[in-house]
Amino acid sequence: MRAKQSEILDTIKSKGLTYQQKHHNLANIAERLVDPIELLNYTSEEMEAIENNMICDLNEGYGVYRPRYIVPDYSIFIKEGCKFLDLNPPTDIDELLDGLLILYSNVPSITSFPVFIGELDQLIDPFITNEDEDYIKIKRFLNHIDKTIPDSFCHANIGPRASKAGELILKAVIELQNPTPNMTIKYNKNITNREFAKLAAKACLVASKPSFSNDDYYIKDVGEHGIASCYNALPMAGGAYTLLRLRLGTIAKSCSSKDELINKALPTFAKHMLSMIDKRIKFIVEESNFFETSFLVKEGFIKKDNFTAMPAIVGLAEAVNHVLKLEDKNERFGQSEYGDEIAHEILTAIEKIVNNHEAVYCERTNNRYLFHAQVGASIDNSDKENTPAHRIPVGDEPILPLHLTQSAQFHKYFPSGTGDLFAFDQTYLNNLDAVLDIIEGAFNKGYRYITTYLQNSDLIRVTGYLVKRSEVEKARREEIVLRNTAMLGMGTDDNAHVFSRRTRD
Repeated sequence: MRAKQSEILDTIKSKGLTYQQKHHNLANIAERLVDPIELLNYTSEEMEAIENNMICDLNEGYGVYRPRYIVPDYSIFIKEGCKFLDLNPPTDIDELLDGLLILYSNVPSITSFPVFIGELDQLIDPFITNEDEDYIKIKRFLNHIDKTIPDSFCHANIGPRASKAGELILKAVIELQNPTPNMTIKYNKNITNREFAKLAAKACLVASKPSFSNDDYYIKDVGEHGIASCYNALPMAGGAYTLLRLRLGTIAKSCSSKDELINKALPTFAKHMLSMIDKRIKFIVEESNFFETSFLVKEGFIKKDNFTAMPAIVGLAEAVNHVLKLEDKNERFGQSEYGDEIAHEILTAIEKIVNNHEAVYCERTNNRYLFHAQVGASIDNSDKENTPAHRIPVGDEPILPLHLTQSAQFHKYFPSGTGDLFAFDQTYLNNLDAVLDIIEGAFNKGYRYITTYLQNSDLIRVTGYLVKRSEVEKARREEIVLRNTAMLGMGTDDNAHVFSRRTRD
């Protein structure tokens, strides 16, 4: 959405933002003051789709000068150091952790913070020499990230193989209980040691991380990849140029029949979304000079050929519920077989358009964009009528076995990421085997990604990122908070009531 000049002074005078948050917000306003019709050749119809809230560009801005998500191959640093930053290859764990922290401060993204900080256990494990001393160093390293990258879209990976470094990282995660970094364990039951997986399950309950990704599934679809930001599976040494999303709930409300939605509205808005993605990528690649000037490219941390883009959806539940109402069905998405059929019709229609579209500068993903289930945002009032991704709205959730079966059938549509999350009661801490059995059962049904947390925990996963409830309450009182994601979490809870998910006992 284009910015107004009044936003500049509103930001400067804000009593609810830190200096750093004001700085980032002012930069974003500047990007959105640019006219996309003049700079990017958006059509008036495309801009109208954004202004009418049918398509959301997540306020990425129009003066685009870096990709949205960057997934560097940090193993380059271990092998070759970094010439631009005058860093030699690390010879011990101190040089490794210090060098990584320096690198992180130079990796851009849409948030201005790194959204991927590497496969940490694989990077650290060769440098472990003294378990007790190295644990303290790893804990300080993780705590440093939490305080200097105040944005829980910053994401680390571990697994699938167990390692001493992985164990120490999980131990520190449980002790620190920090929102940042977000974390995923790449899980493969044929590779991941069960005791290591149970330790990860314990951390997931206590600290809402790591989430579990179905590693074998993602390798088949994306190849070598990193899980970045919320739960996005993106090519290693690459990333995603941009992400736009269809607000399916809003689009459906403009239609008077299922036929109008499937055969007229969705093709129109999907093509507008893909056209705008094309134009944004062309500007980044052909005019911003990002790939000509970044040391990350020159030194091999990333390659342009490894980037893709993410056309996405939110609000599947509301779109289906609108069609059910039009057809006088007293049923709701999540508990309706006919509702599931409608959902498949909607997603199949969009998937076909996305897969038939010739993508620009996306060699790594066969010149196609990767369809994505976006977790939601609180940018506009219309987000109140668009539940994240294909999730069942809070309050409509069936019992756990039915919920897993219902949601699993939709994971196949989204190669760049989707996921579901479940709040458990305290008793699950005494039965980690049961938690792991649930996760493996979900993967057997077709899940790509799943996460859990304790309902009574202060640290909670909002949609794909983490916040502390206590920090969100400060934001509600308009007190300054360190992490901007606490403010995003407040908005998402207001819209989708995510703090009140059904407790699984």
